[in-house]
Amino acid sequence: MKILLTVHQYLPRQRAGTEVFTHSLAKRLAERHEVLVYTHEATLDNSDWPGVTEEYDGVRVRRVAAWLGQHRVPPWQVFRYSYSNPLIEADFAKTLREFAPDMVHVQHLKDLSVGILEQTAQAGIPLLMTLHDYWALCPNAQFIRPDASICAGTHARLECGWCAAERLHAPWLRLAAPAMIPLFAVRDRAIRRQMAYVQRFIAPSEFLRQQYIRAGYPPEKIQHVENGIDLDRLKAAAQAPRGPLRGHYAYLGSIAWQKGVHVLVEAFRRLGDVGAELRIWGKLTAFPDYAAQLQEAARDCPWIKLEGELDHNQVSEALTWADYLVVPSVWWENAPSTIVEAYAAHVPVIVSRLGALTERVQEGETGFLFAPGDAEDLLRVIQHTLREPGLLEHLRTALPPVKSAEEYTREMEAIYYELRQGN
Repeated sequence: MKILLTVHQYLPRQRAGTEVFTHSLAKRLAERHEVLVYTHEATLDNSDWPGVTEEYDGVRVRRVAAWLGQHRVPPWQVFRYSYSNPLIEADFAKTLREFAPDMVHVQHLKDLSVGILEQTAQAGIPLLMTLHDYWALCPNAQFIRPDASICAGTHARLECGWCAAERLHAPWLRLAAPAMIPLFAVRDRAIRRQMAYVQRFIAPSEFLRQQYIRAGYPPEKIQHVENGIDLDRLKAAAQAPRGPLRGHYAYLGSIAWQKGVHVLVEAFRRLGDVGAELRIWGKLTAFPDYAAQLQEAARDCPWIKLEGELDHNQVSEALTWADYLVVPSVWWENAPSTIVEAYAAHVPVIVSRLGALTERVQEGETGFLFAPGDAEDLLRVIQHTLREPGLLEHLRTALPPVKSAEEYTREMEAIYYELRQGN
C-alpha cells in the first residue's frame, strides 16, 4: 500500500509530541508499505519553488515552505495561510499525482491547507485524520487565553481577536478585534466544510472526542484510539532496577507557558532545599523570554535544574533518573506521550486535574492530581509523596500496561484496509 502522511511540521527541526508520534508511525509503516510524509517548513533554500523531497531516518519526506518564496506577507495573509494556502494546495495536487497514494492519513494541517482534504476526496483516495488538538475548532489549537484561563466560549469570536493580539505581541490589535470577527468566521466555515470530506477521525482521548462532538462533529465518525509509543526507546528505563524514593522529580516537554512549567518551578521554590530535586528537560530557545523567566525563578534554587532540550532517544535516560514525572499543564491536554512513556518506565505521574489528563492518571493508583495552575496544591502533593516514601512502590505496581507503537500501527493498518473497502 502507498500511504501519504501529512503533518504541520516534522523532525529533525521540530520535536514536539505530534512530530515524534508521526515519525514513529511512518517508520513502522515503511517496513511494510511505501510511505511519504508531507510537511511544511518555515523556509527552504529554493527561490523558484521552495520544496524538496528527501529521506530522513529511513522515511521519504516532502518538505514545502509555508510561504512558498513570499518572504513578506501582511498579517491577515499570514492568518489565512495558516489554514488555506492555494500554493500549498497546488504542490499537494502535484504530489498526489506523482505519488498516487492508496491512503491519506492527516496528522495536522496548521500552515498547510484544509483544501488538501477536498483534493484527496475528489481524487477518490480514502481519507483518515487524527485529531491531536483543537486546531479545527480554535485558531490557537488549545482553547486557552493569554491570561491562562480556559476558553469555554466566545462572543461571536470577539475574544479570538484579543487572543490573536496577545500572541502577535501587538496589543494595539485589541482595538481592532471586532473587525477581525469576519476573518474568524470565514476560517470556521472553511475548515468545517473541508473536514466533512474526512471519512473517519481518530481521537487519542475520549475528552478530545467529546469536545469535537459538542462542536457538532458526527460522533459516529470519531473513533477513540489511544496512541502507542516506541517501547524500544524506553527499554533501558523499563529494565532499570527501581529502588526506594530518591526525591527525583522530572518534567519532559515543551518549555511553554501553556505547559505550566512556571507552576512547577514555583512549587519547588516553595518546597525549599529538603533533599528533593527537580530536573526540567525541554528546548529553551522556542520561547526564550519564558525560559529566561524560569531560569531567573530558579536562580537561587540549586535543587531546580533546567537541562535544555532532550533528544527523543534520550528520554529513557531521563526517566531512569526520575521517581515521579510531573505534567503541570494549564490547557486541555489531549494525550501527552510523556505520561505513557513514564508508565512504560515504571514512573508514576503527577498531573493537573484538567482535560484528558484525568483519563490517564487515577488518583492514588497510578499517580496524583492537583488543581491546575495552583503551585500551592502541587506543593501539597509533592510534600505528600516525600512524607510517604512507600507510596512510590505502591504506585509502580498499579501502573497500567502500555500500547506499543507496533500495536498502534497494526490498528491503523486495519482501519486503512477498512476504509479502502468502503466501510
